[in-house]
Parts: sequence; C-alpha cells; structure tokens
Amino acid sequence: MTTATAPIQGIKALSYPPQRGEHWLSINLALVDDVAGAFAIAQELGFKPELVQVSTRSSIEIHALLFHEQLSGSPLNTADLDDRIDQLADRISTAAIRHTYGGRLVA
Repeated sequence: MTTATAPIQGIKALSYPPQRGEHWLSINLALVDDVAGAFAIAQELGFKPELVQVSTRSSIEIHALLFHEQLSGSPLNTADLDDRIDQLADRISTAAIRHTYGGRLVA
C-alpha cells in the first residue's frame, strides 16, 4: 500500500502544522465508520462541512472541514465552538476530530 503525497487537484488544501494564527476544526474521514453520517451530524450541529485535503510531512489526509479562520492578534474565543465540539465528540470517534491552532498570538 502506498501513501499519497501529491496534492489532489480540485480539493481545497490545508497544511499541517497550521500557519501562525490559523485555526480549524475538522474530521479525519479515514477514522470514521460512516462518512455520510459524520457529515450529517456536523450539519445538525450547525457546521457546513467542506471536503479538504490536509498535507502532513508523510501523507495527505481527507477531512471534512467544519470551521476555519485566520486570527491576527485577537484572543481565541471558542465558548460556543467548545460546546459544539463536545456534542460532536459524543457522536463520532474522538480520534477523528482535529482541532488545530498554529502558533501563539500576543494579545
């Protein structure tokens, strides 16, 4: 079995680790049993999932991107997001959930 390392054309790409201030929430679709179900759960929780590829040093992963923003000095405020992540974790494998933040911001 080979690991894909070339970008997939036509799908939005994110890089891991994220850039400074970049913040996103996603579901690694290889780690869920029911991809359509994961999309449906995310939509029920108010997210608008988007299919993306996440490039790491050793592979490309396919994720459902739920939230993505670039912060520039503002403190990270995730109270509502934290609640929705908890609800998501109650319904799908926590191993599949990726909540990433790149670097430190000085407020």
